[in-house]
Amino acid sequence: MAINKNIIIHFFHYFWIALGLGLILFIISQAIYTKRSLEYMLDFSQPLTQNIVGWYPENRVVNLSSGSLDNVFSLAGEPVYMKIYIPIDFSQLTISGGIYTSGSSNINLGLRQKDGSWKFKKVDLFDQSFSSTFDLAGAQTKNNQLEIILSVPDLNNTSTVSLVNNWSVILSR
Repeated sequence: MAINKNIIIHFFHYFWIALGLGLILFIISQAIYTKRSLEYMLDFSQPLTQNIVGWYPENRVVNLSSGSLDNVFSLAGEPVYMKIYIPIDFSQLTISGGIYTSGSSNINLGLRQKDGSWKFKKVDLFDQSFSSTFDLAGAQTKNNQLEIILSVPDLNNTSTVSLVNNWSVILSR
């Protein structure tokens, strides 16, 4: 039983087209973010990761206890900044974590707005932890990154502000 040469050529022609199309669809499906929320667990010991840049400038954040699970980073100066990568548009940003303070009660967290200003929220500590939520409707996005500022205006030589390495950022639609 002889198979026609043209049938074999057509079979492999369409097979490679289908395989290539399937590969392209697989790559596109992996690159599109379809979930309703995105959560980042911050690691202050690494100022540069794939999705988070910060806190910077690095000389304003000092590691105090790198040997324990509960790493604490002290602010040597203020303000400090962070950039958060967002793959798609989200409507809300929630930041939570722990802060130890002595002598400083005026702690502000801000989000860069489209007009270049900052939208500040006072950090209200409850058992040395906080949670702040920002609306992203007016937030500035450069290169798919949001910019956050942590400001402690009354930070001086006698006061300390320490950031616990348990912060999380939740972006939701």
